[in-house]
Amino acid sequence: MVALLLTVGALLPSAAPATPVARPFPPPTTGPDPPRVPALWMPVHGAVVRGFDARDGPYGPGHRGIDIAAPEGTTARAPAAGKVAFAGPVAGTTWVSLVVAPGVRVTLGPLLDPTAAKRVRLRDPLGRVGPGHRVGAVTLHLSVRVDGVYVDPLAYLVDRPRPRLAPLSSPGGLPGR
Repeated sequence: MVALLLTVGALLPSAAPATPVARPFPPPTTGPDPPRVPALWMPVHGAVVRGFDARDGPYGPGHRGIDIAAPEGTTARAPAAGKVAFAGPVAGTTWVSLVVAPGVRVTLGPLLDPTAAKRVRLRDPLGRVGPGHRVGAVTLHLSVRVDGVYVDPLAYLVDRPRPRLAPLSSPGGLPGR
């Protein structure tokens, strides 16, 4: 039997493209209705260092988005066009929320110098990555809510390298032995 390892392009330099390329993958659907979340673009260049973890109940523990490693001061850009629904402080750090489709809200933070715009286009600057959200390094948090329910943003990001399967050597050096 050949063992396989799921790896991310960043872990195998030869497997990752030098520049992220948009993939024409349609976002996943969970029912007969087409998805309302538009294709999203990474707000900063960096590795995803913490993934989505669905919460237990309305106030239970979990991680309601993803964290992307980025140096403090890096420009964070709009992952989609939309209306700025909120730009301001929450618990001592500054966040920006965009309504990118009916019932769909994307939130990023913490940010320094958040945008004062009422509407933004795809890739417009929203602010700069601020301190206060660390997962071993400074990170930018990205979350997506559909009708108030948090969903995994990774399913909608189109400009990330996709995971690849790589064969592992078996102990004897031959597959299946």
